[in-house]
Amino acid sequence: MIKRLRVKNFKALRDIEIELTPIHVLIGPNDSGKTSVLDALAALCRSVDHNLADAFFGSWKDTELVWAGTPGLSVTIDVSFDDDMITGYAIDIRFGHGGRLATAERKLIRTRDGDFESRVQDAVTHGKYPLGHPNVLLDAPDNILQLFRDLLDGVHYYRWDPRFLALPVAPDIKRRFRMESNGFGLALCLDDILGFDRERFGQLEKRFTDIFPHITSIKLFPEMAYRAPVDTPDRVTMLQKADGKGLYFQLSGGGQLIPASQASDGTLLVLAYLAILYLPQPPRVLLVEEPENGVHPKRLRDVLTVLRELVHEQSHTQVVLTTHSPYVVDLFSPEEVTLCTMQSNGEVKTTRLSESETVRRQIDVFTLGEIWTSEGDAALAQTKEKAEETRE
Repeated sequence: MIKRLRVKNFKALRDIEIELTPIHVLIGPNDSGKTSVLDALAALCRSVDHNLADAFFGSWKDTELVWAGTPGLSVTIDVSFDDDMITGYAIDIRFGHGGRLATAERKLIRTRDGDFESRVQDAVTHGKYPLGHPNVLLDAPDNILQLFRDLLDGVHYYRWDPRFLALPVAPDIKRRFRMESNGFGLALCLDDILGFDRERFGQLEKRFTDIFPHITSIKLFPEMAYRAPVDTPDRVTMLQKADGKGLYFQLSGGGQLIPASQASDGTLLVLAYLAILYLPQPPRVLLVEEPENGVHPKRLRDVLTVLRELVHEQSHTQVVLTTHSPYVVDLFSPEEVTLCTMQSNGEVKTTRLSESETVRRQIDVFTLGEIWTSEGDAALAQTKEKAEETRE
């Protein structure tokens, strides 16, 4: 598990540090750096098995991801692990001019027995790896490299769009057990789980129908579907028609079948989270933007329950999500929530709510969501040290 994240010079994250828990929530107003934190985490994880430029999501070029667009300024992403052997990983990145270019100036694996550092030019000069290769990690033993990859490999990063969740999907070996960030691929993911382990699929279906008792079963039928490129770093889903399978729900009281396109957003969202829970190899790191979108508050509790079960049942999985919903925040403890706020100089500040003086004074009486709603971001950002500075 990642227990601490530090990011320097990435977008508005001039220098932030966050203590993470097995399931952690980022809150704050729009344009306060929450998504940038997820982007940094995703890039760090993807740097294990992607070329560095492809590790960073979105459409960007030159130094657009660097603090204030500053040429020559390195971006640093550094994490500490709660692990018996691997204690940390850091990477320094230099973004170049002329398009989508990124080079690792240094990669560092920290272990309990010592550190393994690589300066990219040295590795390239000695012919061990090409520039930008994800395995530029000096001469760390193979067992250390494998343990390191196991801690970060296979990050999933989602901002669900029910319209994409509902689409029929064509078979694609590159998409096995994976969905795009918007949810495209759900039907195929479910079909993969069914083909891999019918008992596992049955458990998924049982949990789903317990949440939605008016639905008796999940069906997958051949029909005209869509295919799209897999794992595109710009996160643009370009669809092409092909044969595949569509997702349907069989209703109780007559057995009517309805296509996923006619199901509620909440139904599809809960099913998508359950699909992740029942993957043969759930992700090490799951990043989710605004799980409350399109979900009734009652169903939102179901979604968060599934995410907690994912962390509990798959103990190696860590979940980090962003939210604007006080209903979401109500379901977490102060240690599990970090507030992001934008300062007047354009830098992002982070405050763990367990350190907020406002929260400490009121948490025995009110829920976190109530405190956040009534007091606002500025009050929650006041720590004991900051309050003392203000009084002085």
